[in-house]
Amino acid sequence: MSSSNPQRFMPASRLLGFLLLILGMSMPVMAQEHMSNFGTPGFEMSMEMTPTSDGNYVTVSPVIRFNTTAGPQLKIYLNKIDDNSDVIWSRKIGQMPTNNQPGNQLPLSVVEMVDAAGTAIGYAITGYNLQVNSPDPIFIVTTDLNGHVLQFRTYGGVIPIPGANIAPVRGVGNKIIQNHQGELVVVGSILLTDNVGIVPFMLNVNVDLGLNFMRLYHDVRFFNNLFGFGSGVNFDDIVVAPPVDDPQTGAFLPEGYLITGGTRQMNPPGIAETLVVRTDLGGNPLKSGLYGPTFTDSKGRAIELTSTGLVKVVSHVVEVTGAPLSTQIFTLEPVNLNLIHQHRYHGFISHGDIRETMNGEFILAGRGAFDNEGAVLRIKNNGNIIFYYGYGSTNVEILTDAHELFDGTIFSSGVTTTWCYGPADEYIVRTLPDGTLPGCPVHSLNIDRSTPQDPPRITDMITVLVDLNLNHEVADVTPDTIKRRICPGPIVIGVPWDWFRRADFTRDQQINVADPIGSLDKLFSGGPEAIPAAAADANGDGVHDISDVIYTLSYLFSGGVAPTAPFEQVGPDPEQTEPNLFGLSDFFEYFGSQMRGGDQRADLYFLDIIDF
Repeated sequence: MSSSNPQRFMPASRLLGFLLLILGMSMPVMAQEHMSNFGTPGFEMSMEMTPTSDGNYVTVSPVIRFNTTAGPQLKIYLNKIDDNSDVIWSRKIGQMPTNNQPGNQLPLSVVEMVDAAGTAIGYAITGYNLQVNSPDPIFIVTTDLNGHVLQFRTYGGVIPIPGANIAPVRGVGNKIIQNHQGELVVVGSILLTDNVGIVPFMLNVNVDLGLNFMRLYHDVRFFNNLFGFGSGVNFDDIVVAPPVDDPQTGAFLPEGYLITGGTRQMNPPGIAETLVVRTDLGGNPLKSGLYGPTFTDSKGRAIELTSTGLVKVVSHVVEVTGAPLSTQIFTLEPVNLNLIHQHRYHGFISHGDIRETMNGEFILAGRGAFDNEGAVLRIKNNGNIIFYYGYGSTNVEILTDAHELFDGTIFSSGVTTTWCYGPADEYIVRTLPDGTLPGCPVHSLNIDRSTPQDPPRITDMITVLVDLNLNHEVADVTPDTIKRRICPGPIVIGVPWDWFRRADFTRDQQINVADPIGSLDKLFSGGPEAIPAAAADANGDGVHDISDVIYTLSYLFSGGVAPTAPFEQVGPDPEQTEPNLFGLSDFFEYFGSQMRGGDQRADLYFLDIIDF
C-alpha cells in the first residue's frame, strides 16, 4: 500500500509556516451528536455511567494491563466527562498489595454521594474483588469530587451458624446507590467456603463507610443442611421504593428497596429463575417472587420504579433453541409484585439498566445478539418497539448504559475494540432522540418481539447478619487517558488497534497533508493523539515533536526520505505486547480469563458481568 508522491514544488519549511498559520486561525467545530472513545494503552470498558449534579457524567471501568511475569493487573478507572464526551478528569485507583497478593478490583457501579443538604460531596464505587479466599470480599471505594480517594473498605464475615465455620471466599458488588437517609447501599452475591453455595447480600454503610449492617439472604426452597448449601442466588440491581398502602388489604408497606437478581439450585436439575424482592430499609424481606420461563434459565439484571408507580424488571433468558440470549421485560405492581404484563425481545441482549425517558418511554443499552455492535432499544410502556439501532464497526462494540439528556438526545457508554488506544476503550455515543446519528455508522438491527405467558411463582427469603469490615490503603494516579472523536468526521479504518503506517497520523491508511496537520494540532492545540501513538513518530526517533511534521512534509513535497516500516503497508506496533480483539470470542476470552478465578460455575450466575 505505497503512496505516490505528488509533484514537489514547495519547500517543507514554507509549507510548515503556512500550516501553522491555518492551524492558529482554525476553530474546532464539534457536532452535538457524536461517537467518541477514550482510554489508555490497556483495556477499558465503561460498566456504568452516572449523571452528576453539575450536569456532567462519571464513568467507571476496569483498566487491565498485562505483565508477562506478574500476570494481569486490574485497577479502577474513573472518568468525569461532559455531554460532548470531553474528559474533565481521569483517575486510576488501585488497592495496595496485601499479604503478597495484588489488590485487583474490577469496578461495576458508581454513584454520586450527596450530604444532608443535597450537595454533592464525591463518588462511591463497588464491584468485583479478584482476591480469593478472602473473608471480606466486598469493597467500597469513596473519592472526592475530583476523583481522589478518600477511603477503601472491605466487608464480609463468618456466617453465625452453631457448629459451622462458613465464610465468604469471593464476592461481587453489582450495584451501589444512596438512599434517602444518606446511606450507601450495595447489593451483590458471595461465594461461600468450599463452593457450598452462593448467597446474595445487602450492605448498608454511612458515607464514611462505617458499617450499619450486612445481611445475607437465602431462598428457602433450596434450604438443605446449612445456610446457603446447594443454592446459587444473586442480587443484580436495587432501587429505593417509597412507602405504599396495599390496595387489596390496606396494609401499610414502609419505605424500602426493590431488588432483582436470580436464584437457582447449584446442582442439576435446578433451573435459574428471575427473582424480585421488596424489603424494608433494614433489608428485611416483605415480598418476593419468581418470574420468567419455567423450562429454561433466566436471570434478573435491572429494575426501575416508573413514574406511574409500576415496576419494570429486565432479565436475560436462555433460549431453548440454542439461539443467543433474549431480553425479557416484566411490568409488576409495586406492593405484592403481581405480574401485569411481560415482553420478550429476541435479537437484543441488555447489558445495563432500564431508564425511563421524559415522555414515559424506556431505553435499554446492550448489543445485537447476532452481530458485534453496541445497541440501544427504545420501547413504549406497552412494550412496542420504537427503534432498535446498532452503533459500531469492524470489531466489537457493546453499550452498557444509556441516559436521556435534557434535550431528548440519548447518551450511551460501553466499550469498543475497533477505534482504540489499547485492546479496548470506553465507547461513548450520543444520538438524536430517534436513535439516528448523522454522519456516523448506524445500523437498523434485526429484532423480534413476543408476548410470553409465564406465570409468576412464590418464593420466600430468610436472612442472617455478618459484620466484618476492614480498612485498606489505596492510591490514585492520573493515567495517560487519550480521547478520540470517531465521528461525525473521518472514521478511522478498522484495522487492528496497534497496526499503522508510520506518519499516518489520521489513521486513514493514506499519507497526505492531513497527517502533518493532525500532528501540529496535537503538538500545539491539544488535539487528539495518533492511534497508536507510534504512528505520529514519522522519523522513527522514538518521540513525537516538530521534527516529525517537517519529516512528513519533506517526504510529501520536497523529495525527502520515506518513513521506516511499517510504512509500505499497515503493520503492527513492534513495541506493543497486548493482544488484538477482533471478535466477540476474542473479547470474552480476554475479559473472562481475568474474572473466573478457576470457578467455572461463576459464568452463569455468580460473576454476572460474564453473562455476555
